[in-house]
Amino acid sequence: MALTCKRSAVLVTLGLALARFCSACNTAVVGTSRRPDIPAIAEYFGTKARYEEVNPDLINNILTVHTSVAHLPYGDCTPVHVTAVIRHGTRYPTAKNVRKIRQLYELVLEKSRDSGEGWLQEIRSKWEMWYHDGMDGQLVEKGQFDHRNLAVRLATVFPTLLSKDNLLSDRLRFITSSKHRCVDSIGAFQEGLTALWQLNGTGMQHGMHSHVH
Repeated sequence: MALTCKRSAVLVTLGLALARFCSACNTAVVGTSRRPDIPAIAEYFGTKARYEEVNPDLINNILTVHTSVAHLPYGDCTPVHVTAVIRHGTRYPTAKNVRKIRQLYELVLEKSRDSGEGWLQEIRSKWEMWYHDGMDGQLVEKGQFDHRNLAVRLATVFPTLLSKDNLLSDRLRFITSSKHRCVDSIGAFQEGLTALWQLNGTGMQHGMHSHVH
């Protein structure tokens, strides 16, 4: 999240890009040890970090915001531009990982066939392999929920930038990867804004860039 401030306020644009963060950042944390040159926030820049893990208050109130994250350096400083780079919402496993899960499922069934262990028999009888290749990373309902509410939280933190007037004046710009889960995520984000401002039926546009991943 980048925030530009000037003492005289002139609104520019809000750029929203749906992208994937590098999962390698998660390898920086092992147990309780941490490399001194890697900031603590790095552990959240992975491909599977939930918003609720970063901010547990969302479990009780999904619209909870901490305005301190947007604290301005000067009392009379006014934000004029914000760019948010946001990962897609919760999704199904990709087809590649579905195949790996299926292999694990078949292995468990095979190894538990002749076992008298009760817990293995319970897994064998109750584990249903319901993932299929057609899911292939598609956004799930939770992912849509993630982005509808994220839109409301961002509008709460930056009310002068992410506003109804700026939307209607075409001052908000949305860019997404061509991946279906990203396109669906930005659609859910926009739904959150239109619902917040009671603009249902108002069409919202977004750009698409094949090189944004």
